[in-house]
Amino acid sequence: MMGPSHAATGAAAWLALTHWQSPVAVLHLPAELQLLGAVTTAGAAMISDWDHPRAAIAHALPPVTEWMSRGIRRVAGGHRRGTHSLVGIAAFTAVATAAASIQVPIAGHVYTPGQGVIAAFLAAVAAKALRLLPNRGWRAAWALGILVAVSATVLSDGLWWIPASVAVGVSVHILGDALTNNGVALLWPLSPEPPARLWWWQSSGRFRLPLLGRTGSWREWALVSVVTAFTVVRAVRLVPLAARGVAALF
Repeated sequence: MMGPSHAATGAAAWLALTHWQSPVAVLHLPAELQLLGAVTTAGAAMISDWDHPRAAIAHALPPVTEWMSRGIRRVAGGHRRGTHSLVGIAAFTAVATAAASIQVPIAGHVYTPGQGVIAAFLAAVAAKALRLLPNRGWRAAWALGILVAVSATVLSDGLWWIPASVAVGVSVHILGDALTNNGVALLWPLSPEPPARLWWWQSSGRFRLPLLGRTGSWREWALVSVVTAFTVVRAVRLVPLAARGVAALF
């Protein structure tokens, strides 16, 4: 899938899973974190492409993310390998969980600066992917990051939502790529050969269910149009509730 498609599906997945009527009760969150999490999950849905030097995430917060992209590419063994696997989901979620463990209780409120930092990074990634920031502008990216960091730190109140945001985003990214012709190396570093000629299990150890065809196909854009419409409608409904929730803090 294309970068904006990953971001759009990540945001939609988060809003669907954290809604108060979602069957995943543990992910039910207040309106303000549903909205903020939609932004961070849109960014998290770009993480798996960190193994590509021209991906939006590699230029989200230059030059740091550019340096990290080169290292991740080497560790992952190239594009659509380690970062597009079950190991990748576990690794990125573990990093987010470690960040979430940094909590500072002050006057009865639990602040989570680690989650704030991760949220800032993911928001900058989402903004880059959706072309809300200049391609080469680093000041705007860092300014947005600082704003989101403060918001995420203050609003969390001890809730460990960033690990969930990362896990959902990375998982949705891998699922999206698995729906294209190329598929994903889901079991990396293993490359198991299929026991027979199977259309969904390639000889290279990649798995796919190519309902979307090639990357950037009309089927991909049709899917993205639907999930984007859902995201916009859901976000508009959440804004008044989120505003009241934020106002209650002051």
